Amino acid sequence: MAGAVNQILVTEAEYRELEATAGRRLNLGSGAAPMQFWMNLDESEEWPAEIHAHVPPLPFDDESLDDIYCGHLIEHLTRDEARELVAECYRILTPGGRLGVLVPDTREIMKRYLAGAIDAVEYPLGTWQYVANLDHMCAMFLYSTVQPSQHLWSYDLQTLARLIGSAGFVDLAEMDRYTDPRIAQGAWYQCGIDGYKPKPAAFSSEWPETFDIYTEDDNEG
Repeated sequence: MAGAVNQILVTEAEYRELEATAGRRLNLGSGAAPMQFWMNLDESEEWPAEIHAHVPPLPFDDESLDDIYCGHLIEHLTRDEARELVAECYRILTPGGRLGVLVPDTREIMKRYLAGAIDAVEYPLGTWQYVANLDHMCAMFLYSTVQPSQHLWSYDLQTLARLIGSAGFVDLAEMDRYTDPRIAQGAWYQCGIDGYKPKPAAFSSEWPETFDIYTEDDNEG
């Protein structure tokens, strides 16, 4: 084995391949968790990244990337901005390319709050946010006033899948919120969806049965 990359052991040949193809993978909203062998993009220049830019739009040509990971970013955007960003990801991915999006899991958070769970999250360092305390949950997850860039929208697996599917992505599947190597820190309070830009011969308009997805938003109008 040549070593570990993002928690996965790789051979020397695989290591060289990752190094050679790093420009085909984008870690979008990298923040304090830049990834090796990915292009890292963040708006804030206080974080280490190859690209500093406000998104959307995305500063890439059509069909120029193979893999995009977007961890804990879209909840900081308005609903329309999130739709635009996912559409931009679709534009710049090659057919067969993958988009992975990770967000706070509002359904799981509120389920534990209603159950009076004893869970707590340490943020910032040395400060505990208790799930059974609604003020803490507002400060940490629902509005996220504990950080400069606050949350503007909330998601669960179903609404996240609907967002990604509505842009044209197919073969939607849930990320492992604990062990996926792209995730900086595995945790119960987050959920993620992977979707793929369809190849022309493999396009299907059918949604997977795993998720309750609609082409139009519920309760609009």
